[in-house]
Amino acid sequence: MNYRVIITALLIVFSAGLCAQDLNWGQVRDQQNHFVAAKFGADYATVAGLSYGQRLPWKLQTFLAADLSSSFGQDLMDDWKMRFSVQSELWHSGNFSLGLKPGFIIRRFDSNVARLFSTGVDLTATLGYFGAKWTFAAEANYDQTLATNVKHRFLQENYPGIYNGWIGATGGNFKFGGQVGYSFAGNMLALKLGKAYARNFKDNPTLPFYFELSLLRAW
Repeated sequence: MNYRVIITALLIVFSAGLCAQDLNWGQVRDQQNHFVAAKFGADYATVAGLSYGQRLPWKLQTFLAADLSSSFGQDLMDDWKMRFSVQSELWHSGNFSLGLKPGFIIRRFDSNVARLFSTGVDLTATLGYFGAKWTFAAEANYDQTLATNVKHRFLQENYPGIYNGWIGATGGNFKFGGQVGYSFAGNMLALKLGKAYARNFKDNPTLPFYFELSLLRAW
């Protein structure tokens, strides 16, 4: 039994979570300094999350944000994902904008198979039209696991000597999708749709599609 294959499969599921909130740069440009967002979606599991962000005093339009999401289940704290990210507008011409968002991720996944606690990084690029009212954009994301602490349960009964502890990077996944949003009175309602792929574009999830519905308030 190759336990690393099992852990890698779990981590593909474990990567479930909503993408960090994307701002409408046409709405917040040089005006709002804070935002909060509530999100609901499906990404390997049904997930809900909250975000908060604050503008940094940099020349580039940049927000520092924290994002917490959890999958629905008997215990909401069994499976959760915390992301700390920096979202910047690298370029804009009129209402067209290119944004980049690197993030550091902490995740926990708990089941009758194993408990996983993981750290990772991700990077999201967004390009599109960000008007004062409407947003239409394409996005690409890569999520890479750095290290994972594993505590086996089910396999421990059949393989008492199986390794428990830290293991290194086991893989990552890509996401490609699009979003449409509508801004009104300091709020933004947005819908994202896309597809997820394994890093090798071969071992893709059985249900590879994701969606996210979010409501953001900026001030």
